[in-house]
Amino acid sequence: MKPVLARLFSFDSQEIAMVLLSALSLFSVSIMSLSHHPAYAHSNVDSGAVLKTIDNKYQIAFQLYPKFANAGQNATLHFSILDKTGSNLVGVYAAMVMKEKETGRIAEQMPYRFYESSDISIPYKFQDNSDYVATLLTRINGDSKYLSTPIQADFDIPVGQTITMSPNGLLLTVVPFTAALGGDIIFVLKKMK
Repeated sequence: MKPVLARLFSFDSQEIAMVLLSALSLFSVSIMSLSHHPAYAHSNVDSGAVLKTIDNKYQIAFQLYPKFANAGQNATLHFSILDKTGSNLVGVYAAMVMKEKETGRIAEQMPYRFYESSDISIPYKFQDNSDYVATLLTRINGDSKYLSTPIQADFDIPVGQTITMSPNGLLLTVVPFTAALGGDIIFVLKKMK
């Protein structure tokens, strides 16, 4: 039995180091590719967006990027205002109000602004880890009802409420552990010789 084990574990330490480094490199590249997701403003249910329907005539999709935001972190609020066929509207005026959900206190109010496309991305930095409500107010050109009275859609946003690890955080945790494990294996194998 010992000769079989000796043959199985008779790798040169340089070969082991090369295999471990190659595996670590592949793992690192795959994790880094996961962490680079460009944020597209056009949101829909397939992309994980929350969808609200207004009068069976309009839909407003909302998506937060990153999906799990924390206080002090740069986030982007993506809104898409769509007609009943799911197409973008041309020429909308939109404003946003961010409130703390529990107290109703207004954290930020962004005035109306004209958007050529109804795909809207708003950069935002949350101040506290708590629940928020983002209210999008939209006035639609060509619709007399919603030009004078805006469409109002509320979206709940829990901030800092989850225990998740970003791909970069995972990489920072796994790489040192894997390197230490590889070093230990090489050390044990050298001791066996």
